Amino acid sequence: MENMENQNNQINQGNQNYPKIKNAVLLCLMLIGVQVGIGLIIGIKQYLFKIPENSPIAYVFLILTSLISFGIVILIGFKNTKKGFNEVFKFNKVSPILWITATIITVGLSVVVSEVDNLIQFFMPMPEWFLEILGTLMADQPLVVSLIYIGLIAALSEELFFRGLILDGFVNNYSKRKAIIISALLFGMIHLNPWQFAAGFIVGIVLAWICIETKSILLCIYMHFLHNAGVVILYRLQDVIAIDGYTVQVPGGFQPVWFTLSGLLLLIVGIASFYYLEIKPKTADNQNG
Repeated sequence: MENMENQNNQINQGNQNYPKIKNAVLLCLMLIGVQVGIGLIIGIKQYLFKIPENSPIAYVFLILTSLISFGIVILIGFKNTKKGFNEVFKFNKVSPILWITATIITVGLSVVVSEVDNLIQFFMPMPEWFLEILGTLMADQPLVVSLIYIGLIAALSEELFFRGLILDGFVNNYSKRKAIIISALLFGMIHLNPWQFAAGFIVGIVLAWICIETKSILLCIYMHFLHNAGVVILYRLQDVIAIDGYTVQVPGGFQPVWFTLSGLLLLIVGIASFYYLEIKPKTADNQNG
């Protein structure tokens, strides 16, 4: 009888620590599979009814594909955790001053990541068909629609999946460093192309670190939305705000040095501010306690 109780406790403890790396990889593969399946169904319907790829209806289909695929996988993963909603997804309040710090970090990070992208494209130029897809997503629909899909929906779904479901399991199974790095690797790889991997990995590291330290996903959602929305808006304003390598994509080109250094400075200031406002006081309290 006692052995059975111990086994049940072990099983429950295993559920509490879901997902581990293997589970997370399977969830990512499931996400890709569901997206491909739904995409094929919608693609066939678009072909049969002759719906143009840049039409509003096609864009609605794209939004539905994202919502349904992420929704299914997140729900399956959440059920397996055997936890409460906020235990996994952590919609906890954060200090008002941290929203300002998060904004500074995001602006600096966007500039730095843009130059990393330029470096990758210098050695491995992005093909024209991929550039056309990005242009369609960011510029062929009304601004509000693009911001909803690329900004809001992407931020919510990806943060719930990576900094919510996956990161919660990793933190309970591995060291903080390992949880951050592996979750960021998966976040970079889920984009399924080499041109967005590095940016996804770097952004994933920063967001995972912030999520762990604040025990909240709110800043992550905000920063993800701010980054994506900024990309969309600046893409549309490139005739007004023209910065080589940032708003204007020059093949094999880079940003002005002063611009990249300014972004790096903002990133350092933001991270240092976050450390002194959020992490250092907790460290001091733990030492005094």
